[in-house]
Amino acid sequence: MQLTNEQKLIGRRNFIKTVGTLPAVGAFAMTATNVGPVKAGIVGSGVEGRMLMSVMDPSYLYMIALCDIRPDSRKLGRDIIVSTKHSPNPKIYEKYEDMLADPEIEAVVIATPLKYHGPMAIDALKAGKHVFTEKTMAYNLKDCKEMIRLAKEKNLNLQVGHQRFYNPLYWDAYRMCKDGLLGSIYHIRALWHRNNDWNHWVHVPRALLSEAQSFNPQPFGYKDMQHLVNWRWYTDYSHGFWTELCSHQMAITNWVFGKNNVDAMPAWAMAYGAHQRTQAEQDQLYKSGVYASKVQFEADRDKAKAEGTDFPWNTFEEYRNFIRGYSKDDREIDDHIYAIFGYPDGQVVTYSSISSNSFDQYYEQIMGERGTIILSKENEYYLFWEPGWDETKSKQAEAAKATGVDVAAEDAGGAAFAAYVSGQATGGGGTSDMSPYDPYRWELQGFAHTIRTGAPNLCDGMRGMKAAAASFAGEESINNNGAKIKLEAL
Repeated sequence: MQLTNEQKLIGRRNFIKTVGTLPAVGAFAMTATNVGPVKAGIVGSGVEGRMLMSVMDPSYLYMIALCDIRPDSRKLGRDIIVSTKHSPNPKIYEKYEDMLADPEIEAVVIATPLKYHGPMAIDALKAGKHVFTEKTMAYNLKDCKEMIRLAKEKNLNLQVGHQRFYNPLYWDAYRMCKDGLLGSIYHIRALWHRNNDWNHWVHVPRALLSEAQSFNPQPFGYKDMQHLVNWRWYTDYSHGFWTELCSHQMAITNWVFGKNNVDAMPAWAMAYGAHQRTQAEQDQLYKSGVYASKVQFEADRDKAKAEGTDFPWNTFEEYRNFIRGYSKDDREIDDHIYAIFGYPDGQVVTYSSISSNSFDQYYEQIMGERGTIILSKENEYYLFWEPGWDETKSKQAEAAKATGVDVAAEDAGGAAFAAYVSGQATGGGGTSDMSPYDPYRWELQGFAHTIRTGAPNLCDGMRGMKAAAASFAGEESINNNGAKIKLEAL
């Protein structure tokens, strides 16, 4: 969202002043209980998995094991476990079934390609493990439903990684909406705009490229290393932008439009999507990698040859194709999607996710008849009043209705709202006071908090499944030439 500095200052000030009119929220942080932190293993130590590992607090979730089929990812993951003061000698597994058989592991964090979220979570629940799975919850609704059933049957904690539900800024916005301060809300605009090709080869460190290149993933269900590294490009493993980006924001719109602490779900969806960037445009995106220039590449290649050591590529073009991940454009997912979601009470969400322009980046814009809330980049928050309204007038208008949000669930989240204590969130009043990665840490703290105390987690299986269902409906509309897809109640 492109706002001037003056607009940002006004928007933040409005947001903070209005938070002050809401009921107070108890703020406390979970501490280690007398039985200690939850012993956990993580399945998938790729880019997303390593990000989760890097923010995981060992006094809540104590990593004692990791599993990944890629040898380079196992090495990188092990280094993080040790350097972040978890187990100094973690157990390393190639097959997740072996990790699930470890009786010392209480909980499993799943950060694998989407296709395996459901099957791995189901197996983990059957093995008696608590499960935190990255979003989107699963590749299909069948797996989502089975995950929910097993968690309930075995009294285990199942949490989905929509970290916005552990972000105090989103809770403040939600409370404003539910307390009626924005008036009636008929429209939410959400988007996620970038200008890149989502190529994950660039995340493979130079020292491990040769090892990654030589790994054969076919025994694990992948056609080749390109399909493993860039699994988000292929429909066998992912639903593309729908499940990697859109589901985050549909989870929030479902929450805002819900009633009586039950999330809503769109009644219908219509969408258009296309693979719009050409091969030539994709090539232009390639600007740098391990070697930004042909001169440096050839110097290192010739040096290795003179020393009699291995060098994985013969030509610079061969290297470019490898680090870029492809020699021809075989992406199967749409790189631009646009959708309209209609809710049962007539509210509408417009959504877009594109990969050719990053001007707006990503945000949710909640538009009420009295004001607009903008939540951007996980740590920016703005409130702009419609002419004639402010926090005092809006509160007075709602006073007779005796509205007010039951904050019991928010309090139960405990660990997620530790930021209130130190003023790092809205109380501090600045986007620099809260890192975009803090909510990831808080959601993992909350996961452990739920396991140890029995408090409800703030993004359970039903919430995750409704977000998934909305995203699947958007993709289904595209696959049916933009037809209006009706969603069934869950």
